Amino acid sequence: MSSFAEFFAGIGLVREAVEPLGWHCVFANDIAPEKAEMYRARFGGDHLLVADVRDVAVDDLPADIGLATASFPCIDLSLAGNRAGLAGQHSGTVWPFLDLVAGLCQQGSAPKALLFENVTGFLTSHRGQDLGNVCTRLAKLGYCQDITLVDARWFVPQSRPRLFVLAVRHDLLPHALPLSGDLTRLRPRAIRDFQLRHPDLPFVELPLPEPPLRCSTTLASILEDVPVDSSLWWSPERVSETVHAMNPRHRSKVDELRRGCREGVGTMFRRVRSGRTVGELRDDCIAGCLRTPQGGSSVQFLVDARQSQLRIRPLTGFEYARLQGARDYPISVGRRQAQLGFGDAVCIPAVRWLVDHAFGFLLGERSHPISNQLDFPQRVAA
Repeated sequence: MSSFAEFFAGIGLVREAVEPLGWHCVFANDIAPEKAEMYRARFGGDHLLVADVRDVAVDDLPADIGLATASFPCIDLSLAGNRAGLAGQHSGTVWPFLDLVAGLCQQGSAPKALLFENVTGFLTSHRGQDLGNVCTRLAKLGYCQDITLVDARWFVPQSRPRLFVLAVRHDLLPHALPLSGDLTRLRPRAIRDFQLRHPDLPFVELPLPEPPLRCSTTLASILEDVPVDSSLWWSPERVSETVHAMNPRHRSKVDELRRGCREGVGTMFRRVRSGRTVGELRDDCIAGCLRTPQGGSSVQFLVDARQSQLRIRPLTGFEYARLQGARDYPISVGRRQAQLGFGDAVCIPAVRWLVDHAFGFLLGERSHPISNQLDFPQRVAA
């Protein structure tokens, strides 16, 4: 068993993902009290520090960290934000995290591996300069790196593509896999183009297998049995008005649900189109990307045509949890707080799959990735 530290921990879904693999959490940090409340209810608070990462000192950290993970805020990298990138107040907190890693390196206790997770906009932010700056800093600290895209839809019925940067100390990869250049679901053209534009960086290709094509779990199977008299369900009048206001393409999707297509259920977001708010349905049998409940377009709704009457309600906290692969996570908070915690988190089976195959050899359970010898830069002070 090896230790790991979880930064930007939220409600602890990275911990949920990696502890069953043999990683033992020795430190967790997040700034949000509402998420910390849920984290403590699940794991206790022995290793949790609730503070701005800017206020965390190297002395606050355990000396022997095998893996450090950072699911840093996405708002400045996403379409929902102002695209300030890593110069922004929120997403820019990746730099204090890297300062902590640098401090550990200077003490001679550099983590064996690092895992960064964020929206795919991280790849293109400031035309790739933001990601390039992070990768350059990691190279100076002595880490070789792999970049992958993993979509939650391969593991759960939720569309959630995320960019992952996987970094391993170069002394732990004496024989690392060079880049193949192949275009795959894990490493599509945008990632390959980024790597080609940065030939001076120590990119490697960790031996990840082909991920599942799609999960076998259906959207209908994760739904709660919400009583018909629950206040969550919209009134028939509101449902009728919403459907009537849809454009013809989305009304036809509602008609398909009524005919029993896609098990009679779908998810809907409300969008502002041409100055008015309208409902838009997905037609691929999965939920859209979960988000936090702030903002009118962030809440996701269930459209249920399994009964004689079409019904609409917001997804529940338990449904958010199941869509992140957290079926056994205890929820004792209200719906909106649960949506905040799970909507701003990671997909458990996606992270578990990635960490297992990328870093399993660090636990001694997988052999070192071996291929042609690559030369990596010596670690320098950052």
